[in-house]
Amino acid sequence: MRLTPYKRLLLFVTTTLWFSAFARTILPAYYLSQGITLYQMIVATLLAFGAQITLLLSIRRGRAKSLWKISLLANLVSLLLVIQLETVWQYYLASALFGIAMATFWVAYNIAYFGATPKEKTGLGSAIMFSVFPMLNIVAPPLAGFIMQWNTPIFWLISIAFFGIAYLFIDKQEDFQVNYSLVASLSEIKATRVFLFLEGIWEALPFAIIPVYTLYFIQTPLSYGAFSAYLALISVAANLLLGKTTDRLQKRILFLYPLTLVLAATTFMFPQATGSLALWLLVTGIINFFVPLFWNISTSMIVDTHANLPIAIPGREIMLATGRVTGFILTLISFSFEPRPLAIFFILGLILLMYPFYLWWISRFKKKYVFR
Repeated sequence: MRLTPYKRLLLFVTTTLWFSAFARTILPAYYLSQGITLYQMIVATLLAFGAQITLLLSIRRGRAKSLWKISLLANLVSLLLVIQLETVWQYYLASALFGIAMATFWVAYNIAYFGATPKEKTGLGSAIMFSVFPMLNIVAPPLAGFIMQWNTPIFWLISIAFFGIAYLFIDKQEDFQVNYSLVASLSEIKATRVFLFLEGIWEALPFAIIPVYTLYFIQTPLSYGAFSAYLALISVAANLLLGKTTDRLQKRILFLYPLTLVLAATTFMFPQATGSLALWLLVTGIINFFVPLFWNISTSMIVDTHANLPIAIPGREIMLATGRVTGFILTLISFSFEPRPLAIFFILGLILLMYPFYLWWISRFKKKYVFR
């Protein structure tokens, strides 16, 4: 049976994210065992997103299939570099290559995916996309952690095999030209630029702080994989349910107020959780329950607001990456002054509180933009 472009894209991202879920999710515990410090892990995350935004700003055209091939090959080389770590600079180079992989994958993929998603099912389509990685994370990290602790060379060989499977799916996709101007892309997303920047800053929490801070409590690949599976399990069902609900109500903006307020309030709870594994599991669980919902709704709002996706999506990725780099710099500064930093949680919580306030200000008070 011939698959639709949408289903082929879904299979493609599933194989690609399975490669990442298996090969990368448990690596923080592995890095720790190789002598990489938590501070160096934050630096590496900053380098990854710094490389991403540098590439997004400098290389603004290419064929989708070529970009995806570059992405997967950069991802593979990044993985090969950390199999035997001799120096921290080797680790930093691997992180920068991973940033290049992100830059060359997601712009083209999001253009293709949301272009193939029926407009009346944007919320569900977004929910499905943001549920793929959590669903894979229920199985892949514990399996990877078990295999790594049992036989590390086998873990690396299986990871490379999964790369090959993902790479084969590229030729099954429809090819198209990605070509955007910085001025045009940033102008297209004028209504949502501030939201994307604030979101990107706050994402230092799920992308950098939680993975690194968890190593204070959990330090083996298997237990770290089990933790990742726990976070994934609690996020999947709610995300899919909310996606269908927002499509039916067509009032996505209403969900952003409570979601951002809950996420900000939970961010403020993290300092109390840093001394207890039980509390850490509780607050990270709350974050992981709500953050896919937030990503789903905020992404759907972008797609609904900006009709010209080939121009809007590059601008979205640039603003998100700019915010993330800013958030990681703040995180790095916090880790420089405190061995177990607490101030960064209050900073990120306050930044996220600006999101619902700004949304109310420009849509309800100023009535400058109309969001659905």
